[in-house]
Amino acid sequence: MHYNMTANPEQEPTLTDMTSSAIKLLSRQPEGFFLFVEGGKIDLAHHKTRAHRALDETLELARAVQAAVDLTDPDDTLIVVTADHAHTMSISGYPTRGNDIFGLAGTSNVDMLPLATLSYANGPGYKAPTATGRRYNISEDDMRK
Repeated sequence: MHYNMTANPEQEPTLTDMTSSAIKLLSRQPEGFFLFVEGGKIDLAHHKTRAHRALDETLELARAVQAAVDLTDPDDTLIVVTADHAHTMSISGYPTRGNDIFGLAGTSNVDMLPLATLSYANGPGYKAPTATGRRYNISEDDMRK
């Protein structure tokens, strides 16, 4: 399946759609049921250092969890939400209030190059310093993916 933000809604259901449909179908069973729902695209986006997609997938998982809450009874339902591991995405660059989280957050006083609000400490998005040892200038990168 495609990422939520790039999927064609006419062809692919959302995680919320699938969660709701599964609960409605499984609720017909008088013995009860176990349903495992994974927001796996969050992890895939982080591995590719795609912060925008990872955060959008996190919002979609939150909507799926809310659908599960709305479609079940807390007296006989346990909903557990957890992560299997963390990633190295961090909020940095000293953004000001209202700053675009997917954009630039000012300029370094040390090298006068722009700083990103969100960044990864490792992964395929890493840009090596230039031949002169200067930090890579991220202002030309598309950080909205």
